[in-house]
Amino acid sequence: MTDNVTYSVIKSPAEPQAQKDDRWQQKASSSRSPRSYHVAIALGLLSIILASMLLLQWILYRVEKRSWNSSLEFCLAKDANLFMCKDQKEMIQLQIFLSQEYYWIGLRNSSGWRWEDGSALNTSRIASNSLVQKCGTIGKGGLQASSCEVQLPWVCKKVRR
Repeated sequence: MTDNVTYSVIKSPAEPQAQKDDRWQQKASSSRSPRSYHVAIALGLLSIILASMLLLQWILYRVEKRSWNSSLEFCLAKDANLFMCKDQKEMIQLQIFLSQEYYWIGLRNSSGWRWEDGSALNTSRIASNSLVQKCGTIGKGGLQASSCEVQLPWVCKKVRR
């Protein structure tokens, strides 16, 4: 029995290997350019959107400790205010990021609990065990009253209009 075997001679071009690699890299990089271009544009737009959101609002947590009035002065010097939380969702989000400590916020008891902008507290009650506790704090456990002279860290919030 005779086996039929066919052989072919394949000639390769006489170009050096390095030139082949360069062409491959040029072709590969040129095929990635449109995709890279779109990714760069998307990242640029995302950066602009996030930057504009950050310009509208920022929150600053301070770990040094001061009295409530001194904390308020610090925030006002930064063209901000002590944190004022008007909705429960924002309060919960803040509590998630806080440590076990309590932080000064822009809440004070002067003829009822009011935020620094004058609006009344319309959410949960504030835990208090003394008549001298006239300033509001927030921590993992929620809102709590404290004497305004106690040294605590604080949270500033700035909203641009």
